[in-house]
Amino acid sequence: MVLALLLAWLGLALGKPVIMDTALDIKRFPFVRYGSAWEGTPAQVKEAVLPNIVITYGVEESKRVVGSVSLITYALGQWTDDPGVTPRDVRKGKLPSVVMPFGKAFASGKNLIVVGVKNDIVRRLGLAFTGPTLKVIEWEGRKVLIVGGRNDREVVRAAEFLANNVIGFKGGAYRTFFSFVKLRGLIEHRNFIAALELIKDPKGLSACGKNMSLAAPMVLKFPPEVKKVVKKRNRIMYSELIRAVSSKDKERAVKLWREAMITCYQCHQGIGIERLRKFVPLESIHSKHQRIAKGFGLDCRACHVGVTENRGYK
Repeated sequence: MVLALLLAWLGLALGKPVIMDTALDIKRFPFVRYGSAWEGTPAQVKEAVLPNIVITYGVEESKRVVGSVSLITYALGQWTDDPGVTPRDVRKGKLPSVVMPFGKAFASGKNLIVVGVKNDIVRRLGLAFTGPTLKVIEWEGRKVLIVGGRNDREVVRAAEFLANNVIGFKGGAYRTFFSFVKLRGLIEHRNFIAALELIKDPKGLSACGKNMSLAAPMVLKFPPEVKKVVKKRNRIMYSELIRAVSSKDKERAVKLWREAMITCYQCHQGIGIERLRKFVPLESIHSKHQRIAKGFGLDCRACHVGVTENRGYK
């Protein structure tokens, strides 16, 4: 929720800030999609998180720039569940890849992340950069996120920012969000052991730990009323709710869960404080929470009622 606010701190800590042009397009870039994974095996699932892009670079780029592609690939791998491989693909030797040379990547027809400026897209559009930059454009029917800069150092800087503070940040945020919804279902069914593990799991509700660390310098600059909400949220989620779940007190756990959700709405929707998330997230990714709730037998009004009535999507 505070991704945009990190820019100022990063500029002070690391020199010239990364330019997000425009920030809205980058935050809504379709990095992932949902699809079937592990097909043909007993572990097959219908809604795994899969890559929705191909990462590429020009053949003339330096080893330093090409090396930075691995940072983006790693961050994407932490968000996704599977690259989309099937036993049939393996038998045919068709292993999936999220990194391809520029020509092959363009021919794939997928959305692209283009690292560096020595490629046909940048040249044909005559793009120029004034610093480390992330820029989204439309190119022949697909979205392209260009990782640019005036030199190799700035390109690498932009790639690091994309990996850690955009893709990594969003991956952690969604793991936390979906775990929060799952937690409500576990409490509803009195599965307190699993609920407690989910709260403490660094890949569950505590997946926001990295995000909170990244945001910490900016939180110090928040107005008192925002700091109060953040402290309340953390106190509920990582102290009071743990006690309620540990004591198997369903009524109190649901009440505390509800209070925590309200604090989320305060920051995301601007209830009583300044709205920190300035954009509407992609429904194609965000709406998975509805299916998670439904899987536990919960309807929308189990969560969206009163001050949290706004569901965002119809």
